[in-house]
Amino acid sequence: MTWNYAYNPHIWPSVFTAGLLILLAAYAWRRRRIPAALPFIIACLLAALWAAGSGMEYASVGLNTRIFWFKFQSIWFIPLVTAITCFILEYAWPGRWLTRRNLFLLSLPCFLSWGSVLTNGINHLTWRSFVFQGTFRPQFGLASWLFSIYAMGVLVALNVIVFGWLFLRSSLQRWPVILMLVGQFGGRTVFLLVKGNVIRTALPIDLLAMAFEFLMYAIALFGFQILDPIPLARLAAIEQLHSGILVLDPQGRIVSLNPAAEHILGETARKIKGRPLKDLLPAFASVSGDPLAGEAGQGEIRLGKGLEARYYQIEGSSLNDWRGMRIGRLFTLWDITEQKLAQTQIMEQQRALAALKEREQLARELHDSTSQVLAYASFQLEAIQNHLQNVEEAISAGNSAKANQRLVKAGDQLSRVSNIVEEAQADVREYILNLRLAPSDQRPFFATLRHYLNGFRQNYGLQVDLSLGPGIGEDTFDPGTQMQLFRIIQEALSNARKHAGASFVQVSFAAHDSRIQVQIRDDGCGFDLEQVQREQTPDQPAGHFGLASMGERAEQIGAGLQIHSAPGEGTCVEVEVPVNGEP
Repeated sequence: MTWNYAYNPHIWPSVFTAGLLILLAAYAWRRRRIPAALPFIIACLLAALWAAGSGMEYASVGLNTRIFWFKFQSIWFIPLVTAITCFILEYAWPGRWLTRRNLFLLSLPCFLSWGSVLTNGINHLTWRSFVFQGTFRPQFGLASWLFSIYAMGVLVALNVIVFGWLFLRSSLQRWPVILMLVGQFGGRTVFLLVKGNVIRTALPIDLLAMAFEFLMYAIALFGFQILDPIPLARLAAIEQLHSGILVLDPQGRIVSLNPAAEHILGETARKIKGRPLKDLLPAFASVSGDPLAGEAGQGEIRLGKGLEARYYQIEGSSLNDWRGMRIGRLFTLWDITEQKLAQTQIMEQQRALAALKEREQLARELHDSTSQVLAYASFQLEAIQNHLQNVEEAISAGNSAKANQRLVKAGDQLSRVSNIVEEAQADVREYILNLRLAPSDQRPFFATLRHYLNGFRQNYGLQVDLSLGPGIGEDTFDPGTQMQLFRIIQEALSNARKHAGASFVQVSFAAHDSRIQVQIRDDGCGFDLEQVQREQTPDQPAGHFGLASMGERAEQIGAGLQIHSAPGEGTCVEVEVPVNGEP
């Protein structure tokens, strides 16, 4: 047999189809770990062999050469449609339907078709003869018709049954199933019309139809990524996530959500989809930034009332495509109710502990000041009583000079008692003011401090000014720090009133990197700090300046305390509070 070939423009559909199928096989080989990828690769290679044989047939010059390449194509017909069926079975249920037994049964017709082709010269079951009347036409035998019925009837019916089952069982698979059905019926319908001479054309359009069919398979297998474990894992994670996931379109309408988000919002996905997020979550306005405008943002929202209330942290981010174009928004709802309750419990415990410490501190201060004042007044009153008794005795004895002397001493001591009681009354009034005013959840720190300074100014006629630097706000300090700072300021003001003889006090807050500096500066008489520190003892701080009390309070919040003073130069109490938790 001579092998003569000549260029024929009709070979290009075959070349295009073979090249496309080889590219699809190479692409699938790089993703061969995906279920159904290996059967798809085999089907692509078999189809490429068929397309190559078709090209060689069109390029053939002699009849015998064309017959050879026609038989070459026929060898791959049954294996090709069998490989496509194997691909569909593995795609529909990976590892379940394409078992070794089923693969062996599906392989039997392939071996029979090969045997029929190879022995056709003896039994003429596949082709009775080949004629050339303008075009090349084979005369098909009984085996050809049986194999055609098997390929285009039995296997197609099996494919349709599998497609139908998959379409009904999985909503995610419906579009891929539709694409594969369109590809299979479109490609095989064109093949039958061409082979049945219903469509008469010199071009091998049946190969273009086959290329279209395999493109549909490739799009269904790789384009939707339904069998790819990575997207499946991500999807499963989102579906099983306890936190709510909301996907919004550019107009702020919800287009997708997971079951946890349905539970949080209290409605089904069907009722939620298409509705604006702000309609479903009125508390969404509390989220910082503007995620609906494409910015990232986060915040806390509360859903429900009373004991049924739940707290969620909501975080939003923009969804951008490969061009950087915004195509939607993603929001995550984290249930932080348990954390909020735990924080509330901790804060309650902290408040209770702070109250106990305040009581202990108050008891110590009352013992060191008011208790001592009252003890001193009691001692002075006893002395006055003794003087008065001596006066009576002197008068009875007729010693008027001695009586006058005792009366003068009693009057001096009574005047001192009066001054001491007046000072004690001022201290008690100050204690009451201090106890009545303290920062809390209902009373912000700086608002409470301003109220206290106004009351202090009115009660004692001492001018007090408050200065807040940039970056200082109500949320600068935690509740424990607020309480201790408040008491330190109160103690410093009390010292300025009682001991310094000040007429003006400046209270200032300034931010410096990782710390906040608080200063209480007065224009009083000042004192010799070194001498006071030498004279004071743990049981009795010298001068009653409350230095030990302020130091203890600063130590409790990890702050540093410094006192700058000198006689005639006033006093400055300086507290440095860390903002990063480092003492």
